[in-house]
Amino acid sequence: MTPAGWNVLLLVLFALQHSGMARMRVRRRTYALASYVAVGLGWALWRPMPDFLWRTPGWLWPLWVACFVLLVWAGASLGAGELLGWREPGPPEFREPLLYRYSRHPIYVAVLGILWFRPTMTEGGLLLAATLTVYIFVGMYFEERKLERELGPVYQEYQRRVRPLL
Repeated sequence: MTPAGWNVLLLVLFALQHSGMARMRVRRRTYALASYVAVGLGWALWRPMPDFLWRTPGWLWPLWVACFVLLVWAGASLGAGELLGWREPGPPEFREPLLYRYSRHPIYVAVLGILWFRPTMTEGGLLLAATLTVYIFVGMYFEERKLERELGPVYQEYQRRVRPLL
């Protein structure tokens, strides 16, 4: 199997684990631990695809670093303990922390920035960025439907006021 085929297989396995377990009724700790293992295996088993494609202009590098800050900020504002599996989430409730007043999915914005603004882009980096971008947009669609079901009119009003990404 080519490195690209193998790496796509790893990404598909992560997507199946991550999305499949998110739809099941499992404890948050179990879900988080399985996700950590899936990411770790993907990282450890990833086959290099080092051919250089392009270098990001230096003026974009601060934006790339800012995306890491945005990721941590957005995650912390939702409750890092729940997101990381340290604490079980309570019943669904609508909250609108600061970043979520400007984007319904600032975590997705941050991850997309980290993927696409990286200082150097290789074939492997492009494969990862393109595949995870598709995964994020598909996941965003299903996440929006789930929030509509769980939160009803409150979330529908929020959808009318706040854009999905930027």
